[in-house]
Order: sequence, then C-alpha cells, then structure tokens
Amino acid sequence: MKNQLNRLLLFFRQRWPLVLIAFIPVVVMEILSRGHYIETITWGYKHVLELLFNEWIVLSLLLLFIAMIGRTKIAYWVVSALLLSLALISGIKLKILGVPLTPWDIVLAGEASDMVKYLSNIFSFNILIMIVFFLASSYYLLYRTPLFMKKVALKERGILAIIALAMLTAVYSDLPLPIQRWSGIKASVWNQVENTTTNGYALATVLNTKSMLFDKREGYDDKAVEAIVSQTPKPIKAGDPGNPVKPNVIVVLSEAFWDPTVIKGVTFSKDPIPFFHKLQQTGTSGTMLSPQYGGGTANVEFEVLTGNSMRFLPQGSIAYNQFITGEVDSLASIYARQGYTSTAISPFYNWYFNSNKVYKDFGFSKYIPIEYFKPNYSGPYIADHEVAANIIHATELSDGPDFVFANTMENHFHFYPGKFPKNNFDVSGDMSPSSQGMLETLAQGINASDNMLKELVEYYEKKGEPTIIAFWGDHLPALGDDYATYMDTKYISGKDDPDFLKKMYSVPLVVWNNFDTERKDKLNISPSFLGPYLIELSKQQGSYYTDFLSQLVKKIPVIPPKDYYQAMNINEQDLKNYDTLQYDIIFGDRHAYKDYKVPIINSKYMLGFGPITLNTVEADSRDISGRSSITLSVKGNNLPPLGFVTLNGKAVPTTWQDEHNLTAKVEGSLLKAGIWDIQVHVKDSRETTVGKSNTVPIKIGGR
Repeated sequence: MKNQLNRLLLFFRQRWPLVLIAFIPVVVMEILSRGHYIETITWGYKHVLELLFNEWIVLSLLLLFIAMIGRTKIAYWVVSALLLSLALISGIKLKILGVPLTPWDIVLAGEASDMVKYLSNIFSFNILIMIVFFLASSYYLLYRTPLFMKKVALKERGILAIIALAMLTAVYSDLPLPIQRWSGIKASVWNQVENTTTNGYALATVLNTKSMLFDKREGYDDKAVEAIVSQTPKPIKAGDPGNPVKPNVIVVLSEAFWDPTVIKGVTFSKDPIPFFHKLQQTGTSGTMLSPQYGGGTANVEFEVLTGNSMRFLPQGSIAYNQFITGEVDSLASIYARQGYTSTAISPFYNWYFNSNKVYKDFGFSKYIPIEYFKPNYSGPYIADHEVAANIIHATELSDGPDFVFANTMENHFHFYPGKFPKNNFDVSGDMSPSSQGMLETLAQGINASDNMLKELVEYYEKKGEPTIIAFWGDHLPALGDDYATYMDTKYISGKDDPDFLKKMYSVPLVVWNNFDTERKDKLNISPSFLGPYLIELSKQQGSYYTDFLSQLVKKIPVIPPKDYYQAMNINEQDLKNYDTLQYDIIFGDRHAYKDYKVPIINSKYMLGFGPITLNTVEADSRDISGRSSITLSVKGNNLPPLGFVTLNGKAVPTTWQDEHNLTAKVEGSLLKAGIWDIQVHVKDSRETTVGKSNTVPIKIGGR
C-alpha cells in the first residue's frame, strides 16, 4: 500500500510541472493577440477565472498531444507553435481589420492571402522580446530542470488522452458544473474584440466554436413566419402591370471605394472622383453603413443581394462560406422571375468566397469570374475598365432587360506607393510620409473606379436603354495598422472617437437612372435595404421579404452593431421579426418559400458569357511529313481569353484572338498522324477545369 502511494505521489510529482509550463504559452498568446503587455497583466488580474479557463484549455491540448506523440517536449513545442501562430495572426488581423481571428476564418478560402504582405513587418521589437522570453523560459524548464519525462508509456498515453478529452468536453459543454453560466462567462459573438479581450484568446475560440452550431430557436415555426408575412403591407407601385418599362439594373460594388476628400486638413492636387461628386449633386446619393472595415467584401454582397443582415450573425463570420447551404431568394432570382437575365461579374477566382456555388444558389443564370476575363491588369489586379467592358458586353448579349451584379478589384489593398504603374495625384497636409503615400495610392485607385462609373453612365445614357446604376464602396480602405492614416490625419481621434462607427463604416453611394431623371433621393441606409429600393425604383415586383424590408426601412433605415442600439434609439424588439425571417431563410425550414412556384436556382446556370462551342478546326497542313509544327485555326463561339486548346486531352500553346477565333500550335511528341480530338478548356488557379467545349475531330496524315 505504501509503495503504491509512493508511486502515485511520484507520478503526480512528475506531471504537475505540465501545469506550470502550460502557463507560458497562455501568457505569450495573450500578449501576441492583444499587442500590449500591460493590457495582458491587467486582464489576468481582473479576470482570474477566465485566465484559469485559458490555462485549462492549453493544458488539455498539451495532454492530448502528449498522448498522441508520446514525447512531452515535442508535444509542447508542437502545441505552442500552433497556438502562438494563431495568436500572432489574430493580432495582425486585429490591427488590419479591427477584428481578431475567429474559428470561421478557417473556412474563409483565399481571404487570408490578403495579409501575406504584412507578414514581413510583424516582427516588431515587442514581438521579438516575447519570442525570446518564450524560447528561453521554455528551454530552461524543459532542458535544464529534471521536471519533465522525455517519453510517456503507451498505457499512460491512453489515460492522458481520456483526461484531455474530458477536460476539453467540460469547458465546451460547461458540464458537469456550469461554472461559465454561474460566473456569467459567455461568447460576445456580436463583438469579437470584446470577446477576446474579456475571455482571452483560447477561451474565446472555444466559445466561438460552440456558437457556430446554431440551435433551433424558441418561437420559430411556420405560423410565426406566416404571421409576419401576412401582416406586411404590399407596395402599391411595385410590379405595376401598366408599366411597360423594364430597366436594366446594374449594381456595382466598388472595392474599397471611399471619398478621402472628406478628411479635413488633407489636400489633393486634383479631385480623384469628380464624376462621382457630380452624380452626388445631381441625382440620388447618400451613404450605407457597411458591416465591414478593410475586408470581408462578401458580407456586403450578401446583404445587398439577399436583404439579410450581418447584424444577426456572429461578427467575423462569412455568410457565403458558412451559412449558404441551399437556394436563397435574391435580387438575381427576383428579377429573373420577371424576364431579366441575371449575371454576376467578378474579376477574381470563381472559388473565392465560394462564389461559384453561392451565385448559383442565388438564382443567377451566368457568372463571369476572372477565368473568363481578358487579362488587362492595373497593378496587381484586373483593371476596373475591364469590369465595365464585361458589364456592357453582358447586357449586349441579352435580348431583354438585365440585372447585373459586379464587383471590382483594382483598388483592393494594399495601398503602398508604387502599386500602380503611374500615379497622377499628390497629397499634402500635416501627416507622415507613410500616410501621404497610401492616400496618393488610394486616390489613384478610386480615380480608376470613378472613370469606370463614368464609362458605364455615358454608355447607357447614349444607348438610351432604360437603366439604373447603383454604385458604392463595400468598406473603407485599410490604410495601415490600427487605423494609422485615419489617426495620423486626425480624421478620427482613436477607437474611442464618438463618431467612430459613422466615420469608419459609412461608405458613399450613388444611384443613377436615365428614365426618372427628376428623382433625387437622399439615402442613409444599411446595405440590406438597397435591394428593396432598387426594386421600387425599377417598378418591378419584389418578394414577401423585400416588401417587409420596404416597410422596416421607414422606421429603422440603419442597423448598427448591437452596442449602438441605445445610442441610435433602436428598440431590439422592433428587429425581432426581421431576425425571424432571416433565421427562416438561413437556418430554418424556409417556411416562407413554400408558395414559390418558380425554382430559385436557374437550371441553366453557367460560368462565362455562354456555352463554349467549336464550329470548325482547320490545320495549316494535314500532312506532318517534314514539318516541325502545325498551326490550328479554331473557330467557335464564346471562346474565353484564358482558354486553351487540347489535342487528345493534352494542352497545346494557344493564342486567343477574339471570342470567335483562336490559334494553337502543335509540335513535339504530339505531332503524330491520326485522329486529333480538339477541344477548348478553361482552368482556374487550382487547376480545376471550370469550362470546356464540344470536341471536334480532325484527321492528320503522315508520309
């Protein structure tokens, strides 16, 4: 008995140091995610219970990895590297976008690449100190004290695995003792900065992960949805059968478009957006309160196209990647039901933000991603002029009215000097050279956006075809870490500026039309209310949802984060029905769709302007004798600029001439007599085939 007790004491004496060493990554992780030593110390003092929960989580992970690897020291380095990397990335994201890293960022395909250019600047003096502290203290405890065993026996690894999983389950489920509930610990999913600063990064991540699983809410059923829909007054003018006009509706989300001339004390050598300013003065204009700052374009798209609001979803989440799992009625499907051709246009990859699937679910008939663009760049991204050209081309192809949703990329951050081949703007004022350089680059970028808007308006004005063009920015540009340029120019005094929300989240908007030229509305709305406005302006029939939003906007035109409800005199109960209808669409059973007679998803949905078809293939010689190469002339329809010819499945060098003609050169091992099956393929950046033509065989002879 005594020997067993001694062995048990020895066992715990050799394992308790794990509690001590797990504390090191907890502290370093908090400093990296917050960026401040003092704030971390203050948090630990004021939030002891939260600190202990973070220690519990890290210790659980350490035990789990020891169980998997069997070596204490290796497991420690692996766990620490993982956690500290996430905390460091979270700190970077917080500096750039004002929101820390969350679990749903993992499903954000491609967006993380936007931060790559910042990685070279992350190793500040403070971060280097923390890395040195972490390495030195960890090395001393692991290798200069006899506290830790190197290897763990297989039997003990099984026990540690059970203990670790039990510990993680306990903190996730808050059972068997609901300590989190008793002490008021909960996830502030609507304010992720508060969530991480209060709960600590590890605990906030666990709570966020838990919140990703939405439970069935109380009071939600078919009758509740039907009651809301039946109480909504129907607009009088929408869908007037006596109105013969079906105007084109073109919606342009301009990347990071903002008006920097509003910064007092900053002077531009010339107006970077003169045409936009002209439309502001002569027609409908205003502002939209974006749910985003510096990034997350898809969330603004989500609001405008569907009428749903990000205010009812966790901050930092991306609706396209997380919540769109099936058909969702949108402006695309609403207009399609009335004879419109609905086209989405984006100068980036079809997979980005899950766009290919989402646009199909929204009821678009066509999606033109970068794979179908001419490669006309301005700086690192496709020029706005090329987006305008594709918008015009899309409307030229259809016989009837068009709904076109397009976004741009030319003005996408970063805003470092030299981003564009040429800069025509000088900025002066009391500011640092860094701020001056970024503002000059921004001016050049938004000038291209302004020229794009002018090109579209002048084209449809000259054509005379009834057209609406809504043009706005998705979010303010991220001009340096921690709002550096905005603070440097005194545009804001800091994160506690009384007008911070208005200044840092309000984006400018204009709505032009050529058939109701006397109309001049002043708009100050949330993006989710733009769709109902456009439906009313175009005098088309909306849906139960746009009818509801048309009434709600009269009472609450702007929906801010919940933290601002009281300051903006918003009663949360007044938004309950909105939240319920959105829940029905995104998470519920879609009761309100039960009377839809026309499917939302277009069965003929496609990428590109139309089917890629080959009509003829001619070779400059049908005899390979004595030839080192043969040139093929390929004729067809909708041949994409980035398409390439394949011969019996093998790619050959291809030159695009126009949408009806291209040439291909066959040489080397492919130059063999026989039947050549010729086809045109389109691949994306992931080497996935996203389009292909029919096959045309030609016979090539030898000697």
